[in-house]
Amino acid sequence: MKISVKDGRNGKIHIYLDGEYKATVDKDWWYSEKYRNCKEITADELTELISSVSFRRAYNKALDFLSRRPYSEKELARKLREKDFSDEAIENAVERLKELSLLDDEKYAEMLCEHLYNNKHYGEKRIMQELLFRGIDRETAQAAVLALDKDNINSIVLLLEHKFKNKIGDEKSRQRTVASLLRYGYSYSDIKTAFQSVSQTFEEDFYE
Repeated sequence: MKISVKDGRNGKIHIYLDGEYKATVDKDWWYSEKYRNCKEITADELTELISSVSFRRAYNKALDFLSRRPYSEKELARKLREKDFSDEAIENAVERLKELSLLDDEKYAEMLCEHLYNNKHYGEKRIMQELLFRGIDRETAQAAVLALDKDNINSIVLLLEHKFKNKIGDEKSRQRTVASLLRYGYSYSDIKTAFQSVSQTFEEDFYE
């Protein structure tokens, strides 16, 4: 098969086989490939080239995703799969990103823990759920949560003094607030302690 290329816009190279369009790649990658000076290519070489092209496209798309926000390995693989990249291309792209330290589940978990605790004011249980949902394995998630510098009582107090400021005045409102704080991932005992520290009218038997 005869192989030829044409320059495209924005640093792209279009690859043709026997005059028919086959794929588009970035110029930097193409001129680093061993096939850049070839005039003909065998079926086996074509298979190798297409695999390499698929990897490069998946890798570039992954970089695009990562330029917008961090991802876990599984999360990023899922995003790439939605773009119809092959499992092989995705696996190779993810491994390359890990080698370059552009994808690191441990650092991602630590960063996400800090964000969820300090900005969202989530408790440990909710943070754990979020990490698992985003594809972090349980062991890595647990280590990140344990390493978090936290003061659960103070976090709940801050929520009560701001977000739920007007929702602790009567029993029915307090019950709704407790339910919300449980969904935030805080324990029943911590919620009770926090309530006692901010409400002079708190009744001991409210949680009994």
